[in-house]
Amino acid sequence: MPNVLEHQYYPDNFQVITVILNHNLEAATTFVIPVMYVESRGTGSGIVIDSIAIGINVVEGAAETVEVVHATTVQATTGFTSVQTAVTSVNAQGTTLPTINTSNNFVPAGSWVLMKFDAAQGSVHGAVTIRFRSRQV
Repeated sequence: MPNVLEHQYYPDNFQVITVILNHNLEAATTFVIPVMYVESRGTGSGIVIDSIAIGINVVEGAAETVEVVHATTVQATTGFTSVQTAVTSVNAQGTTLPTINTSNNFVPAGSWVLMKFDAAQGSVHGAVTIRFRSRQV
């Protein structure tokens, strides 16, 4: 049986996560959808978000936007840090590749990555794909 490898010997970890955005799965008053929790790999650890793709296949009726943010709690209503340089409209079908804000793309361990809408989503359907990496520090 192989020996267990201690986490300090892990190389960089690269992953891709995709989350479905479906307004039927959330309350009509929900402005924030949790995407993932950032676990600790050691003191001062976290992840770096390298790319985001947001796909919308059913548009929102009103002029709404969404952005990838991080916060210290999953139920946050304030204190968000945006990973994007600009918000993404959910009023047109298609794929958007937001520009990453390299000053804010490090997400500390113990934080939540969230999709934050500027208003309650009434009909939006789509997905978000995030490519990220982590390293033992």
